Amino acid sequence: MSSPRTPKNRRVSRPQHRRHQHLLEVSVRRDIARMQRLRAVFFFTFRLLLIVGLVTGAYLGGKECLRRFLWENPDYFLAELRLNTDGALTHEQVRTTAGIEIGRNIFTVDLAAAREALDKLPQVERVTLQRVLPNRIDVNITERQPIAWVAEKVDDEHPSVSENSFLVDSRGVAMRIKAKLPEYLSLPVIAGVSSENVVLGQRVRSYEMLAALDLIRLNKDNTRFHPRLLDISKGYCVIVSDQLHRKFIFRLDGIDRQVARLMRLLDFSEKDGRQIQQVNLFVERNTPVLFAKTEQEIADAAALSAGATPPSKDSKGRPISSLKKGETQPAPASTPANNSPKSSTPPHRSNGPADSVKKPFRLNG
Repeated sequence: MSSPRTPKNRRVSRPQHRRHQHLLEVSVRRDIARMQRLRAVFFFTFRLLLIVGLVTGAYLGGKECLRRFLWENPDYFLAELRLNTDGALTHEQVRTTAGIEIGRNIFTVDLAAAREALDKLPQVERVTLQRVLPNRIDVNITERQPIAWVAEKVDDEHPSVSENSFLVDSRGVAMRIKAKLPEYLSLPVIAGVSSENVVLGQRVRSYEMLAALDLIRLNKDNTRFHPRLLDISKGYCVIVSDQLHRKFIFRLDGIDRQVARLMRLLDFSEKDGRQIQQVNLFVERNTPVLFAKTEQEIADAAALSAGATPPSKDSKGRPISSLKKGETQPAPASTPANNSPKSSTPPHRSNGPADSVKKPFRLNG
């Protein structure tokens, strides 16, 4: 007798039947579906209008608040422009250049544009602007300090009255200053610079100008040698006249070493009691020095020009004004009357036979 078969898992449906057995068939009425779509559109439109209304209200309300409490608030109208500077710039010059108007709203002032305009002034080295609420702007300016005048030629006219002259600072930046302070009139003058090669607000990069500026910087606090006029027109040297109208010639390189040599020469002249009139420092060894004449030498020269005999001097070159005590002036020796004056022609000396061979000297007429 055969054993019964064990049951197995079998599919009871066809593939076509399984494709449709999980679908839910629901029938909806047309009017209900229309109401649902209208309701969705309504809620979307309402939310959009609400958001737009809130944004517009916030914008208009904020704008009105800013207008009333900020832009048109008299508490924020600019009432003071405080200027702190170490130079000659005036309050009016700064305000006009920066374009800052008193009475204008402080928040409408463009500080970046004002700072850029002030930086373009040749005499301005550094500038900062700051709003101080409610109605003040602080302007702090560091100006370039001029150390010399620059002129085209050497003349008796002071550069401060010439339109072609300008000022330079220690870095050689050229500038013109409308308000001239009294201390600017005593600054040294650098002559021999053409104004065509100078751009205001930029450095003068010529080698002669840099050498002249080095001379001024090194001797700024020197009381023995203070340059007053520096002529660089030669192109290879600097001819300097100081406060005592002495003349010094410097090379363009090694200014510090030449100044040290000059100080040694001044020390030597002071110990010797002589006054230097001219020194050529262009020569390193055996430096040519011209000393000024003393009062006695000037008097002797005047006496010689007048035809008088200059006074006698001792071994040290000092004049003998009077005889020593107890000495009498010796009487001049008298010539006897019977003695005939000696002939100025020396007697002829015979040196032997060779004298008869020599021919007499004759001057070619």
